[in-house]
Amino acid sequence: MKLDDFLNSIITFFGLIGDFSLFVFETLKSSVHFWRRRELFFRQCEFIGVSSLGINLAAGTFMGAVLGYQLYVSLHRFGAEALLGGTVGVALFRELAPVMSGIMVTGRAGAAMAAEISSMRISEQVDALEVMAIDPIEYLVFPRVAAGVLMMPVLAIFFTTIATFAACAVACGVMDLQYSIFWSQYLKMVDPIEVIHCLTKAATFGLVLTWVGCFCGFRAYGGARAVGQATRNSVVAACLGILLTDYLLTSVLPLGFKTLKVME
Repeated sequence: MKLDDFLNSIITFFGLIGDFSLFVFETLKSSVHFWRRRELFFRQCEFIGVSSLGINLAAGTFMGAVLGYQLYVSLHRFGAEALLGGTVGVALFRELAPVMSGIMVTGRAGAAMAAEISSMRISEQVDALEVMAIDPIEYLVFPRVAAGVLMMPVLAIFFTTIATFAACAVACGVMDLQYSIFWSQYLKMVDPIEVIHCLTKAATFGLVLTWVGCFCGFRAYGGARAVGQATRNSVVAACLGILLTDYLLTSVLPLGFKTLKVME
């Protein structure tokens, strides 16, 4: 790569960061008019949350079943299969439920947001909103962002519940673990702080995937090909953003008290 190409890439990257920062600022500024856009907000809650229950149900069932089987096989080698319930609970609340829910919703709702808004941008419907003195950020973006922040924690808790019962069904119903041991260890290891981890991460991931999806849609220019590019970019960027944010939050959020006692 030539030096000029490298410098242009750096300039483009920082220009993109600047554009996204301004986009976030405009979204936050439009939040003062939330109440008059409440119908759009409730509609997006249904689209992001209720319509994603099916895919979360399937993903949670498969993830829980895999956890129940793999952890039993691994822990059984050391005679520690009694720890399976607590391990499943902590893993789901801390990492798997919010991350998997975020990725599932990104593939379903985040991509749809980017495709819809990019189509409106290309067909000049966004410009028509501005002509009618309607702020497109307030009308198109903020209801989606607010709905993502609200509904993602609900979806993450739903994912955790489904995956927990699936893991219990496989570990206890298929393998040889007793139900009482599974649930006693589950309740013993899962602190309230684990729920805080789950809710905090899920809300942040909802913020990331909706902001990225809307931003990619707003930046679409050109013909029909731009819709596909915006959709692809939104899914890739949102998934990477979720993983990066997950790492940052894991570094910041505290451990549970029971976990600290075990470590000591």
